[in-house]
Amino acid sequence: MIAKRSFLFRALLGITCLCWMEGCAPTHIVMDVESRAAPSFPAPACKKFSFLSPEGEMPLTENLLPIIRGELEKKGLVHDRAKPHVLVLIKAGTRAEQRQEPVVSRPVPSLQPTPKGATMEMHYVIEGGGFYTVHIRWISMDVFDSAGRKPGDELWQGKVASEGEEDLDSVAKCLISGLLADYPAGPGKTRKILKLNECK
Repeated sequence: MIAKRSFLFRALLGITCLCWMEGCAPTHIVMDVESRAAPSFPAPACKKFSFLSPEGEMPLTENLLPIIRGELEKKGLVHDRAKPHVLVLIKAGTRAEQRQEPVVSRPVPSLQPTPKGATMEMHYVIEGGGFYTVHIRWISMDVFDSAGRKPGDELWQGKVASEGEEDLDSVAKCLISGLLADYPAGPGKTRKILKLNECK
């Protein structure tokens, strides 16, 4: 049994290494979500919605509207431009962040000559501290009542961000699913992991 487990472990490790070297496409997406609902948000009564003009990177942000509309309609809401109960503002984009690797001190043994031969001594090598770039895709959504957009009067606010090399278009469906998973509740900060092939 132990031998079989050892073989399986080595096999899985080999597949993982091979995927890393060959640049396999990711199967999951990890995202950080933050959402908050105003205490005065009458969500059960707000079943009709419409969109305000989106902001951010165009035409990327405009392409998100049909996906968001579909997710909201799954929750029982109805798109109504004429008499909406709430107005939805979408912003989206990508950004790059520079981060620094942690600095670590690693002990390295070495033989040092002495009059009587040699002795083993330890010296320390400083490693890390380099900089690397992380690409972040993000989408935010603000919900206002039908009176219009007034900063500070948001009924619901949500934002999702995820690190990765894929462009936002290719992961938008998963990010929006994560963003609206708890709507109309606003539980604060959460981390979600979704399978890319299940975001349909």
